[in-house]
Amino acid sequence: MKLILTILSFVAVVVTASAAMSVTINPDKDAFVRALAPTYNYGGGGALSVSGPNTTTATNGAIDSFISFNTAAMVTTFNSDFGANNWVITSAMLNLTINQAPGNAVFNSGSGMFGIRWIANDTWTEGTGTPMVPTMNGITYNEETTYLNPSLDTNLGAYTFTVGDTSLSCPLALPTSFVTNMEAGGEVGLFMTAIDPRVGFVFYSRQFSGLASTHPALVVTATLPPPQPSITSVSLSGANLVLTAANGVAGGTYYVLTSTNAATPPVQWTPIMTNELASSGNFTITVPNAVNLTTPAPQFFTLLIY
Repeated sequence: MKLILTILSFVAVVVTASAAMSVTINPDKDAFVRALAPTYNYGGGGALSVSGPNTTTATNGAIDSFISFNTAAMVTTFNSDFGANNWVITSAMLNLTINQAPGNAVFNSGSGMFGIRWIANDTWTEGTGTPMVPTMNGITYNEETTYLNPSLDTNLGAYTFTVGDTSLSCPLALPTSFVTNMEAGGEVGLFMTAIDPRVGFVFYSRQFSGLASTHPALVVTATLPPPQPSITSVSLSGANLVLTAANGVAGGTYYVLTSTNAATPPVQWTPIMTNELASSGNFTITVPNAVNLTTPAPQFFTLLIY
């Protein structure tokens, strides 16, 4: 009688690796656009803004901001520290420094909520316009529909600005599209817009000539991937199959599958046991009556963990 056990796949649901590293990235382009000046560009000033149309201190119309980060250096750093592609992104944070006295009448001020989206199209042009001298050589409010795609873009979170805040730290969700884009080592575009029509605030852009620490910053943290599970021993207890394995992840669901033909496609193997791991680390699976002791035919077993 022959038992063949193979781990086919494992998808970690909890990252347990202890080593972690954070990389801070500043934008390589950013701009704000105004609904009340929809053909003008504001990519060359020292500030960006998010505003609804009805803020408490002014009614200068809605203002949105576009920010783009290049993650090539980040990927190089993570590859150098963890090994090529041997890392997983565990968090991303957008840090902003508020300009509490922007000194230009085009900006609004008010407390409220705003949203940040990952956008699939990051080919927009920054332009050189400023609040004092807007231009037409970069992205404008009228062009938002060209670069925003509701079927591809993904919300990364909703946040609250309160008048008087000096900074904002916005933890970003990690949907697959956003993570894949960061891991690719190219441009990663974010779009910021008002949720509350009363919100309005100004923050420093990459063009601000003051302290570089006030520029927008995307802080990405990565860690080693969780260790892959492995079968450490196989034994029989009567007709029961006993598997001892290592590197399980709490909450992961395992399946024991069997077939009489190892060449059978995995989707056609028969599941004979399933359960959820209660804790991480080593674990033991006992499959009752898994082995046919009366008929000396080959039996093949596979362990899948999701």
